[in-house]
Amino acid sequence: MKKNRIISLLLLALMAATSCGGTGSGTNDDTSADNSTSAADTDTGTTAPEYVFADIDCGGDNFTVLNATTTWGFYAYMDFETQTGESLDDAVYERNRFVEEKYNMKLEIVEDDIDKNYEKYRSSILAGDDTYDTAYIRCDRIASFIADGYLTNLLDNTGIQLDKPWWDQTVTEKSLIGDKKKLYFASNDFSLVGFDGTLCCYFNEDMLDDLGLDKPYDLVRQGKWTIDRLKEYTSAAANLNGDTSFKWDENGNAIYGLASYEDCVNGFITGSGENYITVDASGQPKLLANAEHFYNVIDKAFSIIGTEGEFLFMNDSGNSHYEMIFKNGRSLFTIAEIKASSKYRDMNATFGIVPIPKYDEAQDRYYSHRTHVCLTMSIPVTNAQPDRTGAILDTFAYLSNRDILPIYYNVKVAQKGLRNDDSIEMLGIISESRGFDIGEGYGWTEDLSAKVNTMLVSTKKNNVASLVDSNRSKIEESINKTLELMK
Repeated sequence: MKKNRIISLLLLALMAATSCGGTGSGTNDDTSADNSTSAADTDTGTTAPEYVFADIDCGGDNFTVLNATTTWGFYAYMDFETQTGESLDDAVYERNRFVEEKYNMKLEIVEDDIDKNYEKYRSSILAGDDTYDTAYIRCDRIASFIADGYLTNLLDNTGIQLDKPWWDQTVTEKSLIGDKKKLYFASNDFSLVGFDGTLCCYFNEDMLDDLGLDKPYDLVRQGKWTIDRLKEYTSAAANLNGDTSFKWDENGNAIYGLASYEDCVNGFITGSGENYITVDASGQPKLLANAEHFYNVIDKAFSIIGTEGEFLFMNDSGNSHYEMIFKNGRSLFTIAEIKASSKYRDMNATFGIVPIPKYDEAQDRYYSHRTHVCLTMSIPVTNAQPDRTGAILDTFAYLSNRDILPIYYNVKVAQKGLRNDDSIEMLGIISESRGFDIGEGYGWTEDLSAKVNTMLVSTKKNNVASLVDSNRSKIEESINKTLELMK
């Protein structure tokens, strides 16, 4: 049902870009009246359960959130000093002013680089400083905070409704491990980086027309969009076009099937329904529980990545960046984050989006990879009022889900090349199929994943099995240490 709701939001956003959402009306609620509100369930026409606001008066206190900056173009904004005239920015601004009035508090967002803000977080906790009520740091940096006992168990927090749709259920469910399950991080719609940082396939519709190839939308609908079908496209597109080799030349003419960066490997892995780590029914994390299928996925992905002309690994600056290589018509496909679409608004050619392909047609559904820099929320042990913080975060998450997401989708949809029902439908599939790799979330496989990615895309070798074997004992030891913390 949530998938249908997302698609409905996309349709509504496209039809009413400036009027959708409801944040403006939310700010006019009479906070002296009852503490509940209701929202329409857009896919059924029924009324969703009322949201009960917490009975909180913060007495004018600051509510301080440590956030990341917009590094790499992610929409990481959580507040603005004034309205900007941009619909998404203004909805964020109005949401925040409403919550401030509702709870008699002052929102303070402290920003630092997405690669550095976790250091500021750690220093604050080490000093016993209660400056930050909560923090949003990249998910692959949270593990050390758990190991050092710096975070509160969110399952004990009475203010957070983790089972509600405004909290990311995939992150919550996959992160519950061990006999006595604990949860030290979560994801919600207060931060949009988790959407912006989701991988998808962009393709050049004009180039497909020139090649006489069908657009892959129907393949997606029929469940036939697979790695093998993607390879048919990349093979057809690879063309020296007068150049003497496929070695990258910014001023050359060669056309590539697919241009991307290291994380595309994780995109193929997740897209095939695999992860480095899976959790069994007893809550025990296992490294490559389905090893044979995992290696088959690697082999199939490498049939594209390892073929000259079909794949180009290029992550330099300017026109030698994979996003720009695609934009300039030098590749038929790129695997990139949703946020990359903002770079393509003035692209000369028409582009479309589809999910990362499945392993084969027998696979039950599509899965989309959320990059390791996506942000997760935590509450530090230095917070003297974690339940109050949880309730405030829950409200931000609820209002973001209800009011911000429709406008966010409009920003992503209402742009050149995406104003059609096909792309709206595909974006809904991508957003609602987001996975979460707990190996990265807990830091167990971060090093292994980086080595595998480099081996495949850079050195063009496929010795992944030996790489896994050489790292297995270290990873399993790390898993066991984490499980000890969960007791």
